[in-house]
Amino acid sequence: MKKLSLICMTVLAISFLTSCRGPQGPAGPAGHDGNANVASSTLTIHDYDWKWNCYYTDADGNERGQHYVTIDYPAINNNVFNYGAVLVYMDVKGTWSQVPLTYYYAEDGNLFEASVEVATLSDGGLNLFWTESDLWKVCPQTHDFKIVAIEATVYKDRSDVDYSNYEAVKKAFQLAD
Repeated sequence: MKKLSLICMTVLAISFLTSCRGPQGPAGPAGHDGNANVASSTLTIHDYDWKWNCYYTDADGNERGQHYVTIDYPAINNNVFNYGAVLVYMDVKGTWSQVPLTYYYAEDGNLFEASVEVATLSDGGLNLFWTESDLWKVCPQTHDFKIVAIEATVYKDRSDVDYSNYEAVKKAFQLAD
C-alpha cells in the first residue's frame, strides 16, 4: 500500500509540476519576412572617418589626392565577392543613389563636384573613395551609405531586379530599413 501511495504521489507531483504554466499572452505581431542570403546595413560615415591619401603636391604646394574610408563588413565573403553582388548606395537629399556616382554640392556659395566610388575587398569589407574633381583636399561631410551584400545563389536567379534602384532591391529581397 505504501508503494502504491508513493507512486500516486509521484505521478501527482509530476503532473502538477508540468501543468503549472502561467496564463498565455496574446500572439505577437507577425515578423518581417527576410532573406537570409542578403545582408543590408545603413552606415553613417562622418567627416572625421575619412582618411586623406595624397598623390602629389602641385607647384603651389597644394596636396592633391582623394579621401577614403575602409568599412569592415563580414557579410562580404568569398562567395559574395566572387559570384554575388555588393551594392552601395549614398543618401543624396533623401534618395538612395547607387555608387559610383558624381556628387554635386554647394558650400560657402561655391559649387563642387566629387566622384564617389567603391572597391570591394575580398576579406570582408570595402573601401569608399571620395575624389574632388580637381583633386583638392576638401574633406567630405557626413553622409549615409547603405550596403547590400547578396549571396551568389540568390543573385544569379534575380536578373529581373534593377540593381541601380535601391527601392527595387529593397522590394525584391524584402529588406527592412
